[in-house]
Amino acid sequence: AFGPVEDPNKFSGGTGFFMEGFWKDKSKFRFWLFQGAFCATGATIVSGAMAERTQLKGFALYTILMTSFIYPIVVYWGWSGSGALNYTEGDESKSAVGPAFMDFAGSGLVHLTGGVGALCGAIIVGPRNGRWD
Repeated sequence: AFGPVEDPNKFSGGTGFFMEGFWKDKSKFRFWLFQGAFCATGATIVSGAMAERTQLKGFALYTILMTSFIYPIVVYWGWSGSGALNYTEGDESKSAVGPAFMDFAGSGLVHLTGGVGALCGAIIVGPRNGRWD
């Protein structure tokens, strides 16, 4: 759902949800494992911002939400070639807000997604009690 798909739109892909059709084509395992490493990196960035302030259950719920819904959509926007941040219209590459987004080696989307998740989590859980007393 976040890579090149048959039925693209600017928000998310139209196929491949919940590994649909994945088991029929064994060549997709490499792509899945490679993208899974990026996804895990984005999710673990948040662990540093939330350390000592959350319970394991809450962090596990966040990780499932981030890796299942948030991260795939954000990655689709930038990496699919059809998403809101990078799509082709005629002969011109553009985005919904101006020039096309260029992400060298994928570091921008991975760290931006993790960083925004960390900021939101830190705002929600608040400061570490007794840490700076």
